[in-house]
Amino acid sequence: MNKHRNTRLALALLGAGLVSLPAWSQEQAQQLERITVTGSSIKRLESETALPVSVVTRDQIVKSGATNVEDILRRIGANTALQSDTTQGAGYAQSFANLRGLGPNSTLVLLNGRRLANFAFGSIGGNSSVDLNSIPFAAIDRIEVLRDGASAVYGTDAVGGVINFITRKDYDKGELTLRYGNTEKNIGGKETGASLAFGMGGLKSDGYNLLVTGNVKKQTKLSAIDQKWYLRGAEEIPGSDPPTSGRSFPGRLVDFGITPGAYANAGANFSPCDPNFNTIQTLTDTTPNGTPIKRCRFIYPAMQENLPDTTKADLFGRLSLDLGQDSTLFFEASYARSKGIGRTAPVPIDSTAGHVKADGTYPSFAFPITSKYFPVALLTSLGYTPDQFDTLGGGFTEIAMRSVPVGLRTNNTLNEQTRLVAGLTGMAAGWDYDAGLTVSQAKGSLDYYNYLHEGRFIAELASGVINPFGPQDAAGLAALDRARMEGPMRRSKSTTYALDAKASRELMALPGGPMMLAVGADLRKEKANDRAVNPDYEQGLHIGGEGTVPNTTASRSIYAVFSELSMPFATGWEATVKARYDHYSDFGSTFNPGLTMRFQPSKALLLRASAGTGFRAPTLWDVNSPMAFTNTANSLVDPGCPAGHANDPRCETQFNVRLSSDPGLKPEKSRQYSFGVVVEPLRDLSIALDYWHIQKKDQISVIGGDAIMADPTLYQRYNARIHRLSSGFISYIETPVENLGELKTSGLDVDVKTSWGLGDWGRLGASFVGTYVNTWKQQNGKGTPFVSYQGTAGDGASVQPVPKWQHTLGLDWNAGNWNLTLENVFVKGWTESAGLVEANVGPAVEHKVKDSSRWNMSVGWKPIAPLALRLGARNLFNQDPPFTAVSSYGSHVAGYAGSFVDPRGRFWYMTASYQFK
Repeated sequence: MNKHRNTRLALALLGAGLVSLPAWSQEQAQQLERITVTGSSIKRLESETALPVSVVTRDQIVKSGATNVEDILRRIGANTALQSDTTQGAGYAQSFANLRGLGPNSTLVLLNGRRLANFAFGSIGGNSSVDLNSIPFAAIDRIEVLRDGASAVYGTDAVGGVINFITRKDYDKGELTLRYGNTEKNIGGKETGASLAFGMGGLKSDGYNLLVTGNVKKQTKLSAIDQKWYLRGAEEIPGSDPPTSGRSFPGRLVDFGITPGAYANAGANFSPCDPNFNTIQTLTDTTPNGTPIKRCRFIYPAMQENLPDTTKADLFGRLSLDLGQDSTLFFEASYARSKGIGRTAPVPIDSTAGHVKADGTYPSFAFPITSKYFPVALLTSLGYTPDQFDTLGGGFTEIAMRSVPVGLRTNNTLNEQTRLVAGLTGMAAGWDYDAGLTVSQAKGSLDYYNYLHEGRFIAELASGVINPFGPQDAAGLAALDRARMEGPMRRSKSTTYALDAKASRELMALPGGPMMLAVGADLRKEKANDRAVNPDYEQGLHIGGEGTVPNTTASRSIYAVFSELSMPFATGWEATVKARYDHYSDFGSTFNPGLTMRFQPSKALLLRASAGTGFRAPTLWDVNSPMAFTNTANSLVDPGCPAGHANDPRCETQFNVRLSSDPGLKPEKSRQYSFGVVVEPLRDLSIALDYWHIQKKDQISVIGGDAIMADPTLYQRYNARIHRLSSGFISYIETPVENLGELKTSGLDVDVKTSWGLGDWGRLGASFVGTYVNTWKQQNGKGTPFVSYQGTAGDGASVQPVPKWQHTLGLDWNAGNWNLTLENVFVKGWTESAGLVEANVGPAVEHKVKDSSRWNMSVGWKPIAPLALRLGARNLFNQDPPFTAVSSYGSHVAGYAGSFVDPRGRFWYMTASYQFK
């Protein structure tokens, strides 16, 4: 029995993605205790499972130089891309995982096998998942990534897989770690941090164990203008321009189509187009005297940040009490906070940047022609006459501009997660049981700075003291200050209450081993209280903000029962059946079965397979939120631009979109299967191959405005959703959340581990973990043809880049007190569609984003037993990220894909760890 247990353990560990280990002795196997492995409710030896689980150990985290969860998950090929505002300097400073490219809402994130509260801010059709900044980084012992659907075990959100962060247990040491890192060019992005772990007591020897950990990390901003990656399009895409916006500074006379500062003879009140932040667009159209019309276009990424200022901190505590008779009472408490200062380009101002009125029209940004800043002399020199100046009537004309004199729009965010767990585990009457009560709450705070209030700005602009075209005098600055909209805007909470219990036991002996049964139940309540604390913010009266932000207060109750039966029905064979029934108070019930099979015909071969169904519940915002307005992520071209206005900036802009929820939404349903093989031809070599296939139906999503405007097929199909003004310009695009068509994705995971003994030179280990996406396609509407997005940038809205291939190659050499690691993280480039490229940089041509291949290296040394030093370099060869014409995951950052690569060049870091117990 011990012999078979050893073999199963070795193969399972290798197949799960652990670094190859020497053969286990019978004595070691006998000492192993039964544990719960991610994806199963049965407590067992790890050797008895056949799930495709990747495991990242604490030792691997330390050697990688990772300083937060994002750094780690970038190395997991199954995690197609992070959806992170933490790395892109915009939005709400949250970070979401994204297994199989199915989105954060289809990736379940757990802490010690239990749920956390979802991120506090939400929106219709948006993401509602766990912010990765909620994870107590210093407490992590290992990360288990289940690369398979698991709704039969965990319920909703586990369609793409599960990421389970497991903390240290029974830890009785003390360790202090200090970290410092900086870019080689010292241009920003510096990191400083420290972590502390302290444990005392042995659970069996002293009857208790107490663990306390703490971690803090500070990161400084990195300004995009210091790297200028957004300008690389001229080399990559012939004929392209930088990503620009028609809302520029100096400003534009809308009805004349000109920017005064674009002309050399404009005058002292009119600033020229600064080449660092503007390009000059010269049209074939002319003014009345035949002079070409010129205007500035604003290079908005020049004022972005590739990294924001952030401070992250977390605390974690766990007290375990041995109650005797194989029972343990435990308490967990954690607190995590992430504070970010995200800065984006100054407020864009034109009529379509204002809030949409009930009749579909926009406010007018009317500038008096009697102002000393109205360019009378310039317009006269261009052939215009005074009777043409009054374009709006009443002595006013329309302007468009950027609020550069006010400063960069600044979002100050504070995201917090507090979590309390009380639980009981142990053995009773032959049952291995685990029960717990969890209370988890996420809080979000958003403060605005350097935004403008629509009504107040319109009133101040009408006074004539603001100069839209150049420098401000004292009166102009005072007027802009009076028009500011700043301070607290949003204070939100997301709360989860959960009571769970499960138990497992052996039932009877079968030819392949004991039959085992698990049963369990969950009770859960989820609450969202997402509210604006500034009524003008709620109504969308902040120019250039995220639109209207109506209050969403909602809750739901869930109860579930589940079971699992493991049957080793023959020597080397094991079948496991699982099933779960969930009932939601707001949409009804769902039943999800699952089946796994493993076959081990010999010591060197393991075959495994799984099949099951899954589901994703609609978010509380999707079914409860009032109607809201926002805008497209990209600047887009209107194919239906009114005749004679092809060059009008109102035909190439970020268009308003209207979001609407649907109380009648059904949950997404999925079917998935996988099969794989793990072979160990040599003692220290394992090769694991796993094929996976996921099919969704009734997808909960929106046909985004970006997708409709950039895809000719979608434009024709959903043209009725484009609402236009009487002038023919777009008022808004309707994008309701709905149950859409199907999605299909499949691929192959590769996991190779090996090691070599080098005698007196120590030991060398090697690993290669990769994911190939064979298909990724979906229907953009019920019954419509499938559209393939494999290897593309997606549709610019709900579908984001889907690289065909990602891998991480690692080498790890250990000899005495020295350690050397070398790592390559590779992401294959993708194709950006002609429509999205045209919308962002001009030419209507496809663009192939280049591959990203980055090497990281670190050297570790232990001069004395308690002290460990490490020196490392991320991006060792100082590779720039590949140029992208299209922003990814809604980021305002243009020129590179922040979801896939760190924007810093060669980054040097040092860590020092000291064990004081």
